[in-house]
Amino acid sequence: MTEERLQWDDRDQEFESEDPQEDSEDGAVNLAEFDNLILAPSDWTVGTIYEQIGKQIDLDPDFQRRNVWSPLAKSKFIESIFLGVPIPQILLTSKKGHRSSFLVLDGKQRLTTIREFLDGEFLSGRKFKLRRLQVLDELNNKGWSEISKDAEWRDRFLNATLRTAVLRGWDSEPVLYEIFHRLNSGSVRLSPMELRMSLHPGAFLKFIIQWTEKIGPLHHLLRKTVPDQRMNDVELAVRHLAFSDPNFEYRGNLKEFLDECAFTYNDLFDEDGFEKSVRTRLDRMNSAIQLGLDIFGDKKFCRKWLGDGYESRFNRALFDVLVGSLSVPKVAEWASEHGAEFEAAFKTLSESDSDFVRSIETTTKSSENTAKRFDAWYSKVEEISGVALRRPSIA
Repeated sequence: MTEERLQWDDRDQEFESEDPQEDSEDGAVNLAEFDNLILAPSDWTVGTIYEQIGKQIDLDPDFQRRNVWSPLAKSKFIESIFLGVPIPQILLTSKKGHRSSFLVLDGKQRLTTIREFLDGEFLSGRKFKLRRLQVLDELNNKGWSEISKDAEWRDRFLNATLRTAVLRGWDSEPVLYEIFHRLNSGSVRLSPMELRMSLHPGAFLKFIIQWTEKIGPLHHLLRKTVPDQRMNDVELAVRHLAFSDPNFEYRGNLKEFLDECAFTYNDLFDEDGFEKSVRTRLDRMNSAIQLGLDIFGDKKFCRKWLGDGYESRFNRALFDVLVGSLSVPKVAEWASEHGAEFEAAFKTLSESDSDFVRSIETTTKSSENTAKRFDAWYSKVEEISGVALRRPSIA
């Protein structure tokens, strides 16, 4: 088991570099939309900002579970505050229609760490004890409940200033997505799912976060032993639901497509039977992934066939069509008995159809390429299995 964990965990180098989730091109913005933006400095002390978390500052734990920082990184950050080391600016934005309520555009990890430290435990429930401090070694293995008994240490931490600024005057969400991407370029890239969840929290988005925290075939496909910090597991689950739902039409804009699915499902989620139907479709997706892993192998499924071997990088475009086809019960039944023929058909299509290959290699999010890859693969599956497949609605 240990060997498998080392093999699977944190294999981001095997995740596709092109088309790596949604990007800022999915939301068209222009200069005029930035003209009314106002950036207002609003420096707060650690103590003051802690009091606002959960009140004015939205750090809802239901949507903040995927922490990028390790416990050691969090300890080092807390030590930096005690030392008075300058901390990068926290950037907040006012919620639409609520001038005194804020979303976090940049600094979520910093604010989450402060809250966890002062609360005395990580979101996982484990006690927050400072570890491996390089300068303040006297605070090692201590939590806030112990440290705060010393008035000097308590005042030093709570009165430390955090450079903070509040962004006001935005009129459209694409502007926030654009700013979000630019803030995160050149660093560990955070998923737009986090911003979507903050802007439009709801029962479905809360459910899909919780569902993807149960390790299963989706995580095995991504070679992960824990929920993905960048929320690739969440994105893949939502895009599968969207492409498999005939009520949604894909128009070449992935952000809008996932938005429409998430917001619609948020509204429908409390209706009788809806949650059960979503669970059934997700279970079929997981079964399809497991079947694909059994047929292709865990280092080959949803990877491009190069003629003499499989590419190492995971490919979302192939995920859409391969998992989409295997999620159909009759196709899954046929493929489970004809796995070699199923894989051979994929290799044949990859070697003989240049349009199909292009549709999974470049500008994969365009309507034209999306329609091409679905039609080419679904036609091949129909040919070998005799099962008719419904194509997603694509404009």
